[in-house]
Amino acid sequence: MVKRLLFSSVLTLTCMIGVASAQQRVAVLPFRNMDNDIRYNPWSLLLADSLYKALQEINIQSKDFILVPSDSIELAIAELNLDPTNPQYESDMWKAIRTLNVTKAVQGNFQLRDGRVLINCYVYDMSSMLSDRNYQAKDLFKTPTTFIETIKPIVKRIYPGLK
Repeated sequence: MVKRLLFSSVLTLTCMIGVASAQQRVAVLPFRNMDNDIRYNPWSLLLADSLYKALQEINIQSKDFILVPSDSIELAIAELNLDPTNPQYESDMWKAIRTLNVTKAVQGNFQLRDGRVLINCYVYDMSSMLSDRNYQAKDLFKTPTTFIETIKPIVKRIYPGLK
């Protein structure tokens, strides 16, 4: 009886570990400010944090994938002493993210055009470093006061690509 219970427990634990390790590890990275106006740099983190929270709300208890906490991403970037003003920042940031064993990364960009904010967001496969052409949110336009409303359509378009 005890052996049977022990065997059952070990089998259950093994199955749970196998399922957990099969899940994607996803990092939501700061959006890139393509406008070259540093006044809009805070939007980079605002968009990333809002997207992270929205994905966390819909992915209750990490059912479909595991979101890497934002502070872990910041720490990985800080450990390499990366400077966002350095032209090499982008490639070095990807190097830092790889240290977190991430399988997918989400990153977007934004720029102002004719008084409106153009936002794009992509899911990257870390093994190939290519964006997934099927799961991306492109050409979303909002005003500078309502640009955060793009988070809902972004989540709708990229969520299936994160599973």
